[in-house]
Amino acid sequence: MSYVGMISLYLAGVSTLLAIVLSTKTLRAKRDSLAKWAHRFGAVSTFFIVLATMSLIVAVLRNDFSIAYVSRHSARNLPVLYKVSALWAGQSGSLLLWVLIMSCMTATVQKMKRYQENHLYLRLGIVMHLVCLLFLVLLLFVTPVFERLVDIPYNGSGLNPMLQSLGMVFHPPLLFLGFSGFLVPFALAVVGLCTGDTQGTWLKQVRPWVLFAWLFLTAGIVTGGQWAYNELGWGGYWAWDPVENSSFFPWLTSTALLHILLLPEHHRSKRVWSYTLIALTYALTIFATFLTRSGILDSVHAFAGGVLGQVFFAVLVLLATFSLTLGVSKRHALRTAGSETTGATLVVGSVLLLMLCAGVLFGTLFPVITRTFAGREVVLDASFFNQLSVPLFLVIFFLMGIAPLVREKASDRKVLPRTLALPVLLGIAAAAYTYSLQSGLAACLAFGLAAFGFGTHLRDLFFPRSRRHWGGVLVHLGVLIVLIGVAGSSVFIDDVLVSVEPGQEITFGDYVLEYQGLRARYGSDQYTVTTTLAIMENGTEVGEITSEKTFWEGRHQPSTQVGIFSTIKEDLYLNLAGWENQTAQLHLQRFALVSWIWVGSWVMYAGALVALLKGGQVKLWSRPIR
Repeated sequence: MSYVGMISLYLAGVSTLLAIVLSTKTLRAKRDSLAKWAHRFGAVSTFFIVLATMSLIVAVLRNDFSIAYVSRHSARNLPVLYKVSALWAGQSGSLLLWVLIMSCMTATVQKMKRYQENHLYLRLGIVMHLVCLLFLVLLLFVTPVFERLVDIPYNGSGLNPMLQSLGMVFHPPLLFLGFSGFLVPFALAVVGLCTGDTQGTWLKQVRPWVLFAWLFLTAGIVTGGQWAYNELGWGGYWAWDPVENSSFFPWLTSTALLHILLLPEHHRSKRVWSYTLIALTYALTIFATFLTRSGILDSVHAFAGGVLGQVFFAVLVLLATFSLTLGVSKRHALRTAGSETTGATLVVGSVLLLMLCAGVLFGTLFPVITRTFAGREVVLDASFFNQLSVPLFLVIFFLMGIAPLVREKASDRKVLPRTLALPVLLGIAAAAYTYSLQSGLAACLAFGLAAFGFGTHLRDLFFPRSRRHWGGVLVHLGVLIVLIGVAGSSVFIDDVLVSVEPGQEITFGDYVLEYQGLRARYGSDQYTVTTTLAIMENGTEVGEITSEKTFWEGRHQPSTQVGIFSTIKEDLYLNLAGWENQTAQLHLQRFALVSWIWVGSWVMYAGALVALLKGGQVKLWSRPIR
């Protein structure tokens, strides 16, 4: 299968190059006969990339350890699901998945009727095929995915136990779908400016793609947080790790972009803002790849450094230079005759998101800065990022809360005091209750702003103006639910480390936990030590919680499976820290409202999907959504 995969990648590279050349000739010579061939070669390129990907998957499933990638990331006894996910467990495999998604997206864009006029699909294809060609060159000459071994082992090294998780099955593909999705708005903006589109037609076409990419990037970030929470055993879902932050940068700028796209067409700065944010967001997806693959910063998520990081840095510099040069040279096409009197809330919110992005970027790169200029590396811990982000986020949530009121017509503002009554009362009540629980000022403000935001969005939830508006309201409500979960799980924490004997009971919060001893089980290449605690509340058994440690042959570090007992109120978190005979050391933690984060995320997904839908009517209460 290695030869099939390697030949497929070479043929994909040649086909992609021919598609670019023929598309360029078609546009220059205006020979429509070449357009069909350009499109066909693009489709052929996609076919061969799919074939190369399937070749690697088949090689993994057949335990073909003659391929170095399969030997490093798979093993005979690995479950089928994790054998498939081994495709994106390594550096070259994840690049293959990325180029597969981009190639399929390119083929989809070129098939859409809306892009057929004036050969727009060919122009978009040139930009998108160039990016695909870059990845194909990397897979062929820099980090070959089908490299063969001279000495073929009987078994492979296997997948890192931490990656044998459903979270890591879904997290990378979702993230790459988000990253790839931002290529389409970038291509639309570049083509629009290069063709001298003074009407800003490209601006009307980018919004669905930005929302599409934002949806999958959000899902990728959330599933990554769920994986960290369930698998790493430290009790958190976000640690301000450099690689975590690298996916957060384009999320912040794309969120700002979505709000800028809501500005009215006559807004004087809309095109400038939009192009800048589109170029910045796509550049940050490349920067995220550079940060992950260069090795300049330590991270549990990063790949090993090497030439690949240098290549992506060069691409990043080239992309930034090109985007800046294009924007300056075509600035006349970004000008709009209009005013800036409307949409102030949207602009201010976007500026705050960009300030947050800049601050987190500075904190992330601070070790590199100090290493370069001070000769020693200084790493900023989570407290820096929290002190930076919390105030900015609170202001952003306040703006989110007042957004439905700002959009009111002048005639409706006469009843504004009555409209504000319920949200203000909800906010004060939530803040007062939080204060009574002896929490800090930030927590009081967070819960108060969340309740205030719910109050201001209620009318729009039940009586929206349009389907897109209803989707936006759902996204906002989802974000507010996530805010409650983040605030609760950050402030209301209980933590204890206990040593217990079999049969001993532990009182922890409202729970009584009975330790039932340790059990060991042995496999072909590992052995696992497990403990299960019965959970009782108010004298009634409500469930049980299990934690285990697995020791693997050939690996120095054991893997930990934490136990989580989740309710709408709180999560009970168990980590088997150590043992001697049947005496166990248990690390018990309680985190309030964690499940609200996951519920809020699904509300956000639903809102984004609703906003992406077109046509038809859905009746909600007495008013239709169009």
